[in-house]
Amino acid sequence: MERILALVLHLKKGYGFKKFQKLKENYGSLEEAVREGALNLDLSTAEREIEEASKKGFRIVTIVGEDYPQSFFMAPQPPLAFYLWGNFLPFPKVAVIGSRRCSDYGRRTAFRLGKFLSEREISVVSGLALGIDSAAHRGALKGKGKTIAVLGSSLDCLYPSSNRRLAEEIVESGGGIISEFPLGTRAKREFFPRRNRLIAALSEAVVVVEARERSGTFITVNYALEMGKEIFAVPGNIDSPFSRGANRLIMEGATPLVDFEEFLSFLPLKEVKKSGPREFEQIYSLLKEAPLTADEIAYMISEDIGFVSRALSQLEISGYVKREGAKWVAL
Repeated sequence: MERILALVLHLKKGYGFKKFQKLKENYGSLEEAVREGALNLDLSTAEREIEEASKKGFRIVTIVGEDYPQSFFMAPQPPLAFYLWGNFLPFPKVAVIGSRRCSDYGRRTAFRLGKFLSEREISVVSGLALGIDSAAHRGALKGKGKTIAVLGSSLDCLYPSSNRRLAEEIVESGGGIISEFPLGTRAKREFFPRRNRLIAALSEAVVVVEARERSGTFITVNYALEMGKEIFAVPGNIDSPFSRGANRLIMEGATPLVDFEEFLSFLPLKEVKKSGPREFEQIYSLLKEAPLTADEIAYMISEDIGFVSRALSQLEISGYVKREGAKWVAL
């Protein structure tokens, strides 16, 4: 029931994460809020949405479900639900992004980087757009690994339609396509910034391969910076308009990506079995002893649940821990 109620709120205009939080704080659960008369919801719309999604081969994941990614809580206004076609991956993730209009150099670099990461069991996250995004996804597929695409439309109105076959290949290879938009939602310009915050939240780091100076790529970068993610940029020809944005990012402090192996050394992905990030070492040490729930961890280290949730999210996307049911386990 709680899952359906969360989906009802997701589909209902005027309800978002803040109102959801308030209801949970005041009533403990959405079901209790309905019993107390604080919510008057019609379940039929959500039930039809679940049925229709199932017919199309999609799954709906809600914020109250155990399979909801903790990394989404790092995003502004986490979605109350999202739609999944394929699989959501437990591997570490890196966003590889850039402009739709790009050079051959940018396209080749995105493909090679996607393949390189994929071969090392690092999932490539991007937006399924033409140009850099598509090249990164295709590189990941070539590397026989997994990739995740986050859409600015609903799954059944996939945009761009010319990438339908690429989306199918992503799912067939064991990857996933994600959208927070209800079925029947066509892409709109204002939807892509919302999409970009989820790309940033999912990823351990963000790599900008090519971007013009006013590219929408910078929306993802800004979200990632707000979440404390590392930003990398591929240096390009100073005379090329396609590289001005990436070169500008380097001037402003982004780490230049000039060697793939060296880039990998910046990411805490190969020391997973040894120790967790220093600031979360206490939590990681506890989980190495035994699986624990977030509430148990909060009690044991005398921290609030918000801090623990953020820590677990960061540990998960870094590949240190994973969720099994209600408990977290160290990898």
